[in-house]
Amino acid sequence: MKILPIGILIVLVAFISAALIFFPETEISKEELKKFSSYEELEDFVKTNMETYSYGYGVFGTSIARAATAPLMETAVTGGEEAAQKTTTETSEDYSATNIQVVGVDEADIVKNDGKYIYVVSGGKIVIVDAYPADQAKILSEIELNGTPQEIFINKDKLVVFGNDYGYSKTFIEVYDVSDRSNPVIKRDVSLNGSYYDSRMIGDYAYVIVNQPIYYGGVRPIPLPVIESNNELKTIAASEIYYFDFPDYSYIFTNILAINTQNDNEEFSSKTFLMGYTQNMYVSPYNIYVVYTKRLKQSDFYDRIIDEVIIPVVPLDKQIKINEIRNSNISENEKMQQIGEIFQDYLGSLNPEEAANVMKTAEEKMEKVQTDIAKEMEKTVIHKISVDKEKIEYKTNGEVPGHILNQFSMDEYNGNFRIATTTGNWRAETLNHVYVLDGNLNIIGRLEDLAHGERIYSVRFMGNKGYLVTFRQIDPLFVIDLSNPVNPQVLGFLKIPGVSDYLHPYDETHIIGVGRDATEEGRMLGMKLSLFDITDVSNPKEISKYIIGESGTYSEALYDHKAFMFSKSKNLLVIPVSVTEGGKWHAWQGAYVFNLDLDNGFILKGKVTHRNETNETDYYYDYQSTIRRSLYMDDTLYTLSNRMIKMNDLDDLDEINKIELPYEEVYSYPRPLIGIAE
Repeated sequence: MKILPIGILIVLVAFISAALIFFPETEISKEELKKFSSYEELEDFVKTNMETYSYGYGVFGTSIARAATAPLMETAVTGGEEAAQKTTTETSEDYSATNIQVVGVDEADIVKNDGKYIYVVSGGKIVIVDAYPADQAKILSEIELNGTPQEIFINKDKLVVFGNDYGYSKTFIEVYDVSDRSNPVIKRDVSLNGSYYDSRMIGDYAYVIVNQPIYYGGVRPIPLPVIESNNELKTIAASEIYYFDFPDYSYIFTNILAINTQNDNEEFSSKTFLMGYTQNMYVSPYNIYVVYTKRLKQSDFYDRIIDEVIIPVVPLDKQIKINEIRNSNISENEKMQQIGEIFQDYLGSLNPEEAANVMKTAEEKMEKVQTDIAKEMEKTVIHKISVDKEKIEYKTNGEVPGHILNQFSMDEYNGNFRIATTTGNWRAETLNHVYVLDGNLNIIGRLEDLAHGERIYSVRFMGNKGYLVTFRQIDPLFVIDLSNPVNPQVLGFLKIPGVSDYLHPYDETHIIGVGRDATEEGRMLGMKLSLFDITDVSNPKEISKYIIGESGTYSEALYDHKAFMFSKSKNLLVIPVSVTEGGKWHAWQGAYVFNLDLDNGFILKGKVTHRNETNETDYYYDYQSTIRRSLYMDDTLYTLSNRMIKMNDLDDLDEINKIELPYEEVYSYPRPLIGIAE
């Protein structure tokens, strides 16, 4: 980092001033789980901390992700194929399922299938389609909802629907008996204030997280969480709410519910935590990990900068004056201003050559301090919560430097928790790290300072290996050895133009990358598919690639793994894509269908579109015709958009059938807000 000599003080003051504004004061320690003794204590806690740290608003990221990767290598090669099931003669012989990351931990999505029926979120409804055989496909029923459905599960003859009633900021969870697919019958109706965040299904139990923000303004009471089930209300008392004694700029109630989807008479269980805004979640078969970001105690910035940058380059008399100011009762801003003046006066007393040498030394020290502070000023807090059927039990918490990218940044393996992070968002050079934590979430292994000046774009953990893609100009794929959890090591890396936004296992020694091509200068080009050979971990290779379109081409699979559909046994890869070509945005919309194997790489088999392309010169973005998901039943490919489900023969992609969906927006009256503290 090059800083003009006359600007060093400005940089120092600006850095510390920014710390005053943006970094709430928090201690670095394992948080102790507590419960409020009363509503008054809860209100006072929130009031004190949110008012004190209101300047921190807007710094934290708010993106939500979903859970991560497989706990064992043999289950890491997942996706729809490994979740496929053999069924009766009335259904397809094999069929794909949602592309999940942890075998045995299902993820809700906008579409599900069971080899015979397709269940799809369409507008404000859930549509059930008798989809197999394809030439006889038809809509069997439509479930009208009082709100907007988000995602669904299917588990035997039970359909679970999650959605939001935005009119009153409320989440609903509904369970339907669909043993008669033409006549779904509602069996459970649970709702609570807040927004649906995410869910998982383990066995017969659905685990749901609903976040309820606390908008404290000091005018009205803080609404406590209230759960309504089959017209019965239950208010979560303040004495039932768990919390951690640390300040935050934006508190939320994080509600975790466990619901038996098969036994309608079993009461659901729930736990409520007061946390910082939830950013990501990982779920193994036994634990839920909820993570969010917190910031370092601001006064630590002053001391470290003064001790490591200023004190070493000034004479003893200046050091004494600086320490007198540090120990005074004036404000931190005044202290820094006066210390800056002392430093400036000292520089003014030197000849130009001496001043230049002092400045060079200060610059070098400042760069090091900024890099070190970057690992401390931003922490990812990890909360571990065990689940076992209806039981929800808080276990422990820990933290690591930096922030994570998404769900794939986390993984549980052999009792340890692995996580990849990036530090350095403000002035300090970005660095990337991998940490291993034990069952108590204490750091036992670390691999730090990878890819200086770059940031993580994708991560995949697979058994004893980790794969990390960073990017600024050239895409390095790092292969990381995690066989010794206390000593992670880089085994090898590959640098190629472009970047992979999503990594998916092909087999134990090959990985598929979905991302974007780029020039060697880092300018993004078209969409890029890569097949990496990691047989020689010290020398990974890109053995096949395929470029789609020009700059502006994109796919939902770049940011949502559920849009990615791969079957190794069928040599099948399907990617939804909106193509930019000839400078025309959305020149083509649909799905690219590939044959993919190790001998031939990516071979385009054909394309499927839902858009009416009778007018080839009409380049526009047709949202309703955008293909969002694909699946297969036996030798039929099903592609889904808001408009339709289209069925094509997997051998030649000839169209077999299509079904129009009721995708028009459905308006409904919102249900009333439930529960408010008196």
